[in-house]
Amino acid sequence: MRRRDFITALGSAACIGPLSLRAQQASNVDPRFLFEPPLRCLAGVRPYRATGYRLLGDETSDPKKFIVHNYGHGGAGITMSWGVASKVRDLVKAHVAATSEMPVAVLGSGVMGLTAATLLRELGLQVTIYAEKFWSDTTSAVAGGQWAPSVVTYSDEQQFKEVLKTSYEKFAASIGQGFGVSKMPNYTIERHPSFDEVLRLVPGLLPEPDVLPNLPFQHLTSSGFRYHTLLVQPPIFLKRLDGDLRAAQVAFVQRTFSDLADVLSLQEGIIVNCTGYGAKQILNDTNLQAIKGQLAMLTPQRDLDYLFGRSGYLFPRADAVVVGGTFEEGDDTTTPDRDRCQQLVNDLKGVFGLGPPVPRLAFHIDHPKNLRYLAPEKVVGD
Repeated sequence: MRRRDFITALGSAACIGPLSLRAQQASNVDPRFLFEPPLRCLAGVRPYRATGYRLLGDETSDPKKFIVHNYGHGGAGITMSWGVASKVRDLVKAHVAATSEMPVAVLGSGVMGLTAATLLRELGLQVTIYAEKFWSDTTSAVAGGQWAPSVVTYSDEQQFKEVLKTSYEKFAASIGQGFGVSKMPNYTIERHPSFDEVLRLVPGLLPEPDVLPNLPFQHLTSSGFRYHTLLVQPPIFLKRLDGDLRAAQVAFVQRTFSDLADVLSLQEGIIVNCTGYGAKQILNDTNLQAIKGQLAMLTPQRDLDYLFGRSGYLFPRADAVVVGGTFEEGDDTTTPDRDRCQQLVNDLKGVFGLGPPVPRLAFHIDHPKNLRYLAPEKVVGD
């Protein structure tokens, strides 16, 4: 089966007509790389699945259970969340129609578990969430929040298209309703592989990027692009989902699962597995790979109204200006590296002309196959 890897996928370049003179001359406020020493730094582990994210229903016979697996989304968990949750809902709905089973166990309280539980609760099902950690301590809480499907592999292209479309439209419909979602442009110097792949897969979902003869910053004035996307602020979004579920009387139970036998011991006949990287141990899924990411958290700057992406990224949120983008393969620890975070900050300071330039590739701030200043590359496998 043909599959594409978003770590390397690049869409074809596309141009639109010239911008108005006013748009070309508009100037954005430069970011201020401010923080209270020591620099606050966070780290999380992306659950990357080399053979493609896993989204399917599976029946066991002893004991008899219906398990829906929903994990392995790499760095695109928030981006894909509502889309895969809708697929989970459809699988469970069909099973309920055939069996009349009602109680559902959702494993995990990150973005995948909370969105799946939300849609299952809307079906009128009795939902219980079992998790080792709750939302503020999950990997989902250590995410930048831009809507852009990066670092994810898929094996079913049609399903992936549907997931992207459903998820984006659900997020867009929630703007202004307290979920921490807003429209935001992303400025780049090079073409952005994740956005270009969305443009290829789901034409019309996102606008074509504006081609800028000059980027609208004080010192960074090279040519570039302005993409149009969404910013989803994880602290607001996850807290809202958690609160809404608790208000709807969904039970949250702290529990750690060591293997599949532990999972099958649950009393519920329907189980939705949203354990992310935890599925590596629980299911002995050797296709799951840890990709660690570091975030430098700068002082909030409410006058910043844009995203920026190069090898790393900069996202202005209510809680912080987030500088991130490291890809540390095979590292499943969540201990932050303050030196690496400082390097991320120094790199973007140099890009914006607000500090000395950092030589490209001086340190590993992005997956080698996703460095957008290298020659485009595509990978196709079986």
